[in-house]
Amino acid sequence: MQQAQKSKLPRATGVTPPDDLRDELRALVSTIGEQPTLDRLSISRPTFGRVMAGLPVRVGTLAHIREQLQAHAPKGTHHVRA
Repeated sequence: MQQAQKSKLPRATGVTPPDDLRDELRALVSTIGEQPTLDRLSISRPTFGRVMAGLPVRVGTLAHIREQLQAHAPKGTHHVRA
């Protein structure tokens, strides 16, 4: 499991989403589609776009996404943990 890291982009605030989280989101979109993923995670499309692009987001946003993924995970699967 990778940890989110403080962004190294100039003037950026927040943390960069780890690759394993982005991979998990990519797999979820492939399985259920983009809009159902946004609905399931309760996030906006711009926020989703930032995460998928690897751009910095707030620590709380990342924690919320991880929490939602874990809450909706089928029993017996391992998802990214906070």
